[in-house]
Amino acid sequence: EAGEQGDIVSRSIVCCRDGQPVVMPPPPQPTPPKPKTVAPVAKAEAAKANPLKGAVVGASVLTLGVLLLLGLGEGVKTSLLTTFLLAGAAGYQAVWGVAHALHTPLMSVTNAISGMTAIGGLLLMQRS
Repeated sequence: EAGEQGDIVSRSIVCCRDGQPVVMPPPPQPTPPKPKTVAPVAKAEAAKANPLKGAVVGASVLTLGVLLLLGLGEGVKTSLLTTFLLAGAAGYQAVWGVAHALHTPLMSVTNAISGMTAIGGLLLMQRS
């Protein structure tokens, strides 16, 4: 009985008691919205990211990584290394370049493709 009197969720669910209808409690009042603060326009323009700068940094890091791995010598075939690095860069851009709502479906497909690739690799190892 105490729960029916105090908790708004319990009071909203209970419709009758001892054969008599229970009066529905009034809904809670919404909280008032916070006043919006207007930021200066100059700060908004300065905060915008430069896409050219991001692309240059990404390309530089990828180039540096390729050069460092090529410096290992003949331990890694150049064509395999290039394919691996390009696939990694494309996957990175594909995952981080989508809207937040599409991230889970995209990761689901990406994981499925990765699984098929791993199984294919295991089957190829069996033949060699």
